[in-house]
Amino acid sequence: MTKETLLAALEVERLKVSGDSVAVPEDRDATFMVVSPGETIQVNRVVKVETRDASLCLETAKGERFWFSYDVVLGARFRSAKLAKQHAAGFGR
Repeated sequence: MTKETLLAALEVERLKVSGDSVAVPEDRDATFMVVSPGETIQVNRVVKVETRDASLCLETAKGERFWFSYDVVLGARFRSAKLAKQHAAGFGR
């Protein structure tokens, strides 16, 4: 993914870009798919995206910060947080 592609996706999702930072509102659920040698990693519950010139930082609801170059980001998924909770993994409800 390129920086331009990511910024276009954020614009389509109507997420407000403030400088180099984008906050994902609480009513939205964001997941980014990142490739690493031999596997694909999902960064779930992203609440903030920082877009730099050569890299991006994904901050999760747990306060974790992941830094990646744009070329290893395969894609992003945005959906309603309400929908994400309805389809949570697990046996009991």
